[in-house]
Parts: sequence; structure tokens; C-alpha cells
Amino acid sequence: MKNQMMMAVAALIASTAFTVSAQSVPVESITITPTSAKLAVGGSRTYKAEILPAEAAAGATVEWTSSEPRVATIAANGKVRGMAPGTTVLRATCGDKSAELSLTVALKAPKVGNYLFSDGTWEQGAVVEGKTCVGMIYYINADGRTGKAVSLDEGEQLSWSKATVAIPAATDVMDGAANCAEIAKIPDWASGFQAANWCVSKSNENLKWYLPAVDEMRQLFAASCGLVWVEKDADESKGQVNNWTGNSVTMVNKDGKPDTNPYPDARAAFNANLAKAKGVALSADKYWTSTMMSNDLVNFLSFEGGYSNGQPKQYFHVCRTRAITSFPDPEPIVPMPTSITEVKKNGALSVQVTAGVATLTAPKAIKAVEVFTLMGEKLGVDANISGTQATLTVPQGTLCLAVVTMADGTKATAKLLAR
Repeated sequence: MKNQMMMAVAALIASTAFTVSAQSVPVESITITPTSAKLAVGGSRTYKAEILPAEAAAGATVEWTSSEPRVATIAANGKVRGMAPGTTVLRATCGDKSAELSLTVALKAPKVGNYLFSDGTWEQGAVVEGKTCVGMIYYINADGRTGKAVSLDEGEQLSWSKATVAIPAATDVMDGAANCAEIAKIPDWASGFQAANWCVSKSNENLKWYLPAVDEMRQLFAASCGLVWVEKDADESKGQVNNWTGNSVTMVNKDGKPDTNPYPDARAAFNANLAKAKGVALSADKYWTSTMMSNDLVNFLSFEGGYSNGQPKQYFHVCRTRAITSFPDPEPIVPMPTSITEVKKNGALSVQVTAGVATLTAPKAIKAVEVFTLMGEKLGVDANISGTQATLTVPQGTLCLAVVTMADGTKATAKLLAR
């Protein structure tokens, strides 16, 4: 009997399936690494989500999101790509836990030869996924952050205007946008002013294209020769030019023939960069400008000799047309500095300078001072702090911003320029 019972129990055990479930370990915390909070437009970085405890991380799924995809996108593996200047919040979520990181995206300082895209950003390479290249930077303004770009294509067989249309007040030698604004005042201007209309029609919400003024065209010519245009007092030994007269470069080639370009290698390199973006080479002899010389004549610029002269405005077979745009000032991480001697009334913070050393005076005790470049990069500048004053030396030629944190946590800023 006993043996029969044991056999029955054994049979029952053999016929029963047991399921063992592992108890999942809840996520207690998430941390985003690295903590780097700045990224350049076009740059990329991969973030990771560190999950605690370690037992909870095994097999855990992390969802990544960006609050502003136009500023930066983030993939399922945590790889971020900077798209446009601005700030976005990156969030990593696992279960009911999440972590956030505020990321600032800024443009790199522009350089001649960089490529301009339709969204107003620029990068070193002409091919960027999701973006359309529309021009190439050829001139950088004195602030080092803004400048001008030339279109990739050019117009042919375009007259400056019909002979019978009204005469606009388009006489500015440096501001082609202002000249085009004057042209646009003429009734039915789009059909009467072919060259200007060809340029302006390229505009979008980010970039305003226009027919360059005569000196803006000189800037372009200089860049195509590997030179830098300056308004006056050009120093040829430093590669500076202005109107190619007087103390500026004399456009005479090695063969002694006048009105020829003595910089063929630089021009070839410039055009090669355009070609990388499938752009048209600057190869025509004459290009229209938006600057009128008289009621009947309009300034053109020769890209052989760099000289300017007048051309009848109704002619369409002599000059080609090239558009330019003044690309916008990127949204700065810090305000644009002006002068180290300026008193910045932000929290009553003031600045004094003696022998290149800036003394910052705050209304309250100073806790810390940080110094940043225009693009938001922190400089290794140490400040000597004593009560409500701090002294620091800024590297010569540096535009920067000092951010002062006071003992109560309030902040004030001082714009600095070390000459």
C-alpha cells in the first residue's frame, strides 16, 4: 500500500509543469553621461543612460527624446546631431524613471570656403544629410561671426533693367540689399529688372539674397584671388586689397598684359570649392552689380582685372549675374561683447581697466567669475576675488563675456574686449 502511494505521488510530480518567474528589479535612478551640454551645428555625440541598480540595467530599454528636434535630433542609441542654433532638452526614460540634460547647439565660427545651407547654417562640407547647400562663404565681417556668401549658380542673358522703366535710387556702393529695396519700389519691378529679380527670388525665411553692390562684388573678387578686401589703406604685403588702385594690388599678370588676373591658382582653388557643391565657377569676364553709375549706365565688375566700369542697363549679353546673401548672426550662447571699458549696468556691475587688467565691481560679495568666448566656450581665465571686486587679465584680442556669480546666487555680466 505504501509503495502504491509513493508511486502515485511520483506520477503526479512527473505530470506537473512548474513555471519559475524571475522577479524584475525596479529602476531606482537614471543618469545621462557625458554631461557635456554644448554641441556645434553639424557635430554629433553619443549619450548613454546609466541605470541603477546594475541588476535593473540588464535588458532595460531606454527611450530617448529631444524637446526641440529642429535644434538637435537624437537616435534610439543616444546619438545626438546638432541641427541648428538653440537649446533643447534631452530626456532618457526607462520605466517610470527619467533624466534630462539641457543641450545648447551653436554654430562654429564661419570661415571663407565654408558652405552655406538654406536654413542659414554653415559647415565645412558641402554635403549634409537633410540639408540643402545654397552658397559658399567668401567674406567674414570684423566680428568674426557674420559675413557674406555667394550663390552656387549664376544667371545668364539677363539685362539689368529695361530701357523704359523708371530709374531707382540704387546708388549705394556697399549695400546691395538697400539697392534692391530701391528697385523694388518701382511698379512691376520684377519684370523690369531681370538681374535683381533673379537674385531676390532665391530668398527664403532664413536667407535674403540680393544683387551685390559694386564694393560687395569687389569683396567677392578679392576672395576668389585668395585676398581680403578692406575699405581703405590696403596692405598688399598682407594680402589686402580695395579698389585695385593706388597702394592696392595692380592687376597685371606675369606676361605684362593689363587687366588679367595674376592669381590663377587661387581662383582655381576657389572654383574647385564651388565645384564640390556642384556650383558654377566664377569664370565670366563681367558681372552685374546693383550700383548705378548714371541714369543709363550700371557698374559692372571685371573678374579678369578687378576693375569696375559702366554698362548700358538694357544690355543682356555682356554681363552675368551672381547673387549674394549676408548670412545672419547666429543666436549666441552669450551676448555679443563690445569693449572692456564699457560699464555694463546689469546688476550694477561695473568695469575699470588699468594696464590691461579688468577690475569688476559688484553690488554684493562675489563668489565666482567665469569667462566665455562669443561661441560659449569657457576660457581658462582665473580671477582674483576680494569681497565685491574681482580682477582678471583677458588674452589680447579676445572678445569675451565675464559672468559674475554673487554670494546670494544672483548673476551679472560684463562685456570685455582686450585690445
